[in-house]
Amino acid sequence: MIALIMLISGCRGLKYATPERPLFSGYEVRFNQNPEADAAAAQKELENVIEPKPNNTVFGMRPTVALYNMTKEPKREGKGLRNLLKYKIGSKPVYFDEVPLKDIDAALANRMNNRGYFSATSRHETKNKGRTASVDFFVTPGRVHRIRTIAYTDSSRTVASIDTLEKHIQMAKEKSPIKPDDPYHLAALIAERTRVADELRNMGFYRFKDDDLEFAADTTVGDHQVDMRLRVKLTTGNDERTRYRMSEVFVHGDHDDLLAPNDTFPEDSLKYINYLNMFRPSTITRGVFLRAGNYYSQLRTEQTKRYLGSYGTFRSVQVDFRDDSTKQASLIADVLLTPQKRFSLFTELNATSKSNNFAGPGLKVGFKDRDLLRGAELLTVDLNGRFETQLAGQNKGTNAYEIGIKASLVLPRLALLPFLRSARFSVPTTRIDVGYGLFRRIGLYGLESINGAYSYVWRYNTQVWHDLKVLDISYNNLYYASDVFNTFLNGNPAIRRSFDEQFIVGVGYTYMRTSQRSKADLSWWLLSVGTDEGGNIISGVNAISGPRPEEGYKLFGERYSQFVRFRPEVRWFQRIGNKGAQIASRVLASVAVPYGNSSVTPYVKQFYSGGTNSLRAFRARGVGPGTYSPSVNSDNPKNLLIDQVGDIKFEANLEYRWVIGGPIKAAIFADAGNVWLLNDDPQRPGGQFKWDTALDELAVGAGVGLRFDPEVIVIRLDLATPLRRPDLPKGDRWVFDDQAPKLWNNFILNIAIGYPF
Repeated sequence: MIALIMLISGCRGLKYATPERPLFSGYEVRFNQNPEADAAAAQKELENVIEPKPNNTVFGMRPTVALYNMTKEPKREGKGLRNLLKYKIGSKPVYFDEVPLKDIDAALANRMNNRGYFSATSRHETKNKGRTASVDFFVTPGRVHRIRTIAYTDSSRTVASIDTLEKHIQMAKEKSPIKPDDPYHLAALIAERTRVADELRNMGFYRFKDDDLEFAADTTVGDHQVDMRLRVKLTTGNDERTRYRMSEVFVHGDHDDLLAPNDTFPEDSLKYINYLNMFRPSTITRGVFLRAGNYYSQLRTEQTKRYLGSYGTFRSVQVDFRDDSTKQASLIADVLLTPQKRFSLFTELNATSKSNNFAGPGLKVGFKDRDLLRGAELLTVDLNGRFETQLAGQNKGTNAYEIGIKASLVLPRLALLPFLRSARFSVPTTRIDVGYGLFRRIGLYGLESINGAYSYVWRYNTQVWHDLKVLDISYNNLYYASDVFNTFLNGNPAIRRSFDEQFIVGVGYTYMRTSQRSKADLSWWLLSVGTDEGGNIISGVNAISGPRPEEGYKLFGERYSQFVRFRPEVRWFQRIGNKGAQIASRVLASVAVPYGNSSVTPYVKQFYSGGTNSLRAFRARGVGPGTYSPSVNSDNPKNLLIDQVGDIKFEANLEYRWVIGGPIKAAIFADAGNVWLLNDDPQRPGGQFKWDTALDELAVGAGVGLRFDPEVIVIRLDLATPLRRPDLPKGDRWVFDDQAPKLWNNFILNIAIGYPF
């Protein structure tokens, strides 16, 4: 069936193409000589110039063109299933005669001119292959011009401007990234003009615009050299040259256009206007960085909007400025905050399908209060439930259910830390979580958990954020164990201890940094480093009272766990071409070390591998540790439902993602990884980590994926098969050559929401 569909797609994609009017199949941009500077960046920029782009292909075929050709015109323009298939998912064929070759040659030369190659030229050669045609563009850049000097001046040269505007332009120059001997680059000069204009607006020049600045270039000064001068245009008016102060700042805390304000009163040099008496004034003014008497600042205006917008309480945050008619060069600022509805209910219905053949429905119902204590506190309470049954495999018919309740309170400040108020630009929040959960694998075991956490979360900016768990408490109890499960635990002492030692009191910290500035970025990276520990503070207090007893220290009559974990992760994404294709990769390594009061890492703090967001060719939590393979007892095959976990984890993932058409995307991927034990466990032979054998013990899988991504939600289907199984004897672990006779038996279908990373 798949072969038939692909055959039809290949034929239909070229249905209306002829040798006289071929489809546009592709292009290449080549340099006759390598550019002196930024060759790779120049190559990428030139490729972006070429329009129209050829239709996307999948293994040499054009399924979206085939869909366009097969689908009739919709009866209603812009609506209906035909419109979706033909114009959203399908794509109109791009013919070679629609490609403006001469215009592209001119555009390529122009882009190289903008990079300082003022004598650049471009030519093209076409390649016809029956019903398709491609083109190669050959660019000759020549020598690059470099900046000899750069000056910053106010061209008006009046006394007033020298004392004010030019002085501040000179101040902005000190931070300039452009230096002598840099290649001339128009994009860098435009960015510098914007930076200087931003600096001036932050210094009070409220009406100053980017276009009030211009660069003048003199290319006659030397051999491929240029003198640059950034200057204020002569047409720039007095208003643009004037610094403005804020005479008054009004904060409309619960603004409503239909209501008159109740009262106005001062709050920290601001004037707070109350409409509905919803918020304490200090809650709002904490996030306002504009002050009467200060010069206007674009930066502080944006910080005010970002900070107050992060509360999650307001539907809109707006800052308006108007002239103060009573004072010269003065502005009145109005901070207008429109709140959302305070109370709301929500319901989420979902379905679960896991790679271990478990599937079933789930339901979450919840309540939100966005202003619990008149301080923009967000209270969320939700009740969730989930039922699963195994649809296939040797444990077919096995059922499980999970229920839980959770309450979260988010405060838009660092509670109990008033001395950190000066760091308020970082949009800090305090989060308090409490919850109870119950999981029951019917016929085997049941776990219940009580959790509580007190955390500080703050974002320094859109690319750096911190999460500090000041207190993290959990109590996990094996409240039910069948005879079968008890027999299994009695035969595996280390696993039993991981279930027994379940009282955890600790702290944690996670640092994350990314280069991504918007969702449109396809080339970016992310670094995440997390660490958490349990029991160390309490153990230190207990140690004062005397040596550790043989049964270990206890808290409230229960032995508590003591461990430390370290969890670094790196993600790297690289755009490929100009059609939305991307290389996505992830590498993570984690380790958990039990010590002191514990000999085994708690079960809930151990690591696992396999599943929809991990090694997709293996069932969830079904890899490792190491080369260990759980034995299958024919009288009790359900022992395979015990998760395979470890103290050490390594995982690497690589995907090539591309757009088929509209919201339909595809991927090919490979995953590798495993988990290991820190210490030897006789009941799990081969599970201990050893440096000299770890590489040979990696599980490897690969597959293809289909993703529906309308930007609101991503529905992902990944079909994967194992290529390497570490649980097999050494020398027999590569299994890709054994796939043919039982191909479909080895495939695992992963259905998930969202990308794997």
